Amino acid sequence: MVSLRSFMDRNLEHYPTNNQRIWYLAISVAATIILYYEAYVLSSVAPLVLGSLHMTFATYIFLILTSNLIGAGSSLIGSFSDRFGRANLVVYGVLLTSIITLIIPLATTPAVFIALSWVHGFVEGIILVATPALVRDFSPRLGRATAMAFWTIGPVGGSLLATSVTSATISSFQNAWQSQYLIAGVVGLLISLVCFLKLRDISPALRAQIMTSLQEKALLEARARGLDIESTIKHPWRQMMNARIILSALGVSVFLLLYYASVSYFPIYFQKIFGYTLAEANGLLGLYWATNIIASIAGGLLSDKFEVRKPFMLGGVIGNLIVTLFFISRVGHPTSPAIMGTLLVLSALFGPVAYVGWMAGFTETVEDTNPALVATGIAIWGSLLRLVVVISTVGFGLVVTNTAIGSQWSTWWWVCIGGFIAFIPTIFLAT
Repeated sequence: MVSLRSFMDRNLEHYPTNNQRIWYLAISVAATIILYYEAYVLSSVAPLVLGSLHMTFATYIFLILTSNLIGAGSSLIGSFSDRFGRANLVVYGVLLTSIITLIIPLATTPAVFIALSWVHGFVEGIILVATPALVRDFSPRLGRATAMAFWTIGPVGGSLLATSVTSATISSFQNAWQSQYLIAGVVGLLISLVCFLKLRDISPALRAQIMTSLQEKALLEARARGLDIESTIKHPWRQMMNARIILSALGVSVFLLLYYASVSYFPIYFQKIFGYTLAEANGLLGLYWATNIIASIAGGLLSDKFEVRKPFMLGGVIGNLIVTLFFISRVGHPTSPAIMGTLLVLSALFGPVAYVGWMAGFTETVEDTNPALVATGIAIWGSLLRLVVVISTVGFGLVVTNTAIGSQWSTWWWVCIGGFIAFIPTIFLAT
């Protein structure tokens, strides 16, 4: 009979077989997807929420800003998974966010809606440090980029789910935004059940080592028997707060400026500037995210095949920069959904390649500092990323004061290009 204690103590004392390892990676990715799906429901139904709750666009920006500020703080809590493990944080975190997602439709005022979103953002910030750390634990370096490609399906897959489900079902529920939160919450509960029953950690001694290939399994376990874990995790912030980690994290955070805008504002942008319906806008985003997933996996496989990261980062960011210039050129000109979809697909082919290469390179850079403190290094990135989102949200609100004026949107797209350029020199800091 399985005891409750066995669900609390999830440590594996032996490194899992390849099939088990892939299973744990799949669960980690599924948990990440559902976390982002629940988070991105709002952007897919933003126009409906604003109208139903009589919420101004300024209030909507305030909600995004404060939720990310809360997430920046809670991300640092995720670093404790270096000491206490990742799996339980993921299991109970996904359960809690799913319950909150089911409660949000009960909100009838902006204040209640915002408060519930804050709680969701707090929990999410913790869990989204633990999940990439889990993916790292179950992926030796020779397959790291591919594993991280599947992890990046989390935010992309979450966005795809949110936009696709909304596009397909919103009309069936008479355009009720509450329906989308209920669907996401139910799916989240199902995933949390799978996590509760099946998700495991490798032991602290195993994850405190660098594993290059699966052939090192026996050596890894032998070294683990004599490892003093307590000495390796002393002064975690002092060990991880170095220029390579901080600047690399900042670089990718500004590289993702266009991504933040696409998640939060694209449905509004397409409606206001190009006159697309909400279903058309979400359909375009569905195409964008689907292409993003394919490009992520292809980029990860190629990066592992050639055993390099930086060329993929550099090529991806340059390609994305060029496509964004064409994207800006359409502002003020009639543009069919087909043309816009083509631009979005091209952007989605380049951006993920750079990001997957960065994820693999960053986790390897953190490992080179101390493999026992991977979650602490990821927590620094997660916190900085959300702080950049906060700053970009403030900047966006100052630049785009009227969502119907195309030139204001263009100004912000140029800021995003500046983020691409700023990312380039930080590429060379990675392992």
